[in-house]
Amino acid sequence: MPVAAVSPVREGALEWTGEYRGLRIGEESSRVAFAAIEGLLDAPGLRTADRAALQRHGTVRGLDWLDARTVTLTLEVYARSTGELGRELDAVTTAFAPAAPPAPFRFRLPGVAGGGLREIRAVVRRRSIPIDVPYAHGHVAMVTVELYAADPLIYDPVVQSGSTGLPAPPSGGLSFPLRFPFSFGTAQIPGTVTCVNRGNFPAYPHFRIYGPVSLPRIVDMSTGDALELHTDVPAGQFVDVDTRTHETLLNGTAPRFYAVGGNTAWPTIRPGLSQLGFRSPFTAADSGAVLHIAWHSVWV
Repeated sequence: MPVAAVSPVREGALEWTGEYRGLRIGEESSRVAFAAIEGLLDAPGLRTADRAALQRHGTVRGLDWLDARTVTLTLEVYARSTGELGRELDAVTTAFAPAAPPAPFRFRLPGVAGGGLREIRAVVRRRSIPIDVPYAHGHVAMVTVELYAADPLIYDPVVQSGSTGLPAPPSGGLSFPLRFPFSFGTAQIPGTVTCVNRGNFPAYPHFRIYGPVSLPRIVDMSTGDALELHTDVPAGQFVDVDTRTHETLLNGTAPRFYAVGGNTAWPTIRPGLSQLGFRSPFTAADSGAVLHIAWHSVWV
């Protein structure tokens, strides 16, 4: 999911509320309410890389990948007159128009992704509005909408971020003999950003590296896995790296297809705390180079 601004749905919004393309659902001023929701607490489907085991029983297990997420909303649209019902349905059909670009479906539902303000990006794949007796009386219409999210993850719309420069090379050490008692104080790790993912699934961070820096590396301090860029970033320029799409751009526009090393890893931010380090073998700590990291908490 691209790093985005905070959702316009109020952080203090009530539970059982949502918003899609400007249509507010479940709020006191709205005449559209949720009647049922399917697909948000369900796990999305899986694509597996299993292979048949030759000349023996079973399969050889491969990696599992999440497939797209389908969310089905059943909405109740109610009104005091036929004219009012018509106006409300106009708003609903406009918001849930098919063949439109993806848009955030934002919601706050108890028990879903921690119960806070969350979102998926989705398109409308189906919309059904039966014309029945309540509809004919001009008071109630039941609307069923199928939303398709190619990215199955559920996001906190609030962007978290952190920055660091390059660490200074180690120097000094302990002086002997030691005098007791002594205190080491609070540990500080220069050149490292501590990231918090409050969700239950790894988050894909967005990196921006400001020059001047030569052959920058971003290291997962827990595993030692590193994203290595085989390029120099001059002073006054920057490189963007999207770990989900594996896209690398110089100054936000110029692709750098061969900048990422062949043995590199694409760091994620695991649920809980993660530490990512900024390193360079040939650039001094006081060069002015900066790593900026932005991410969302993620659920599945």
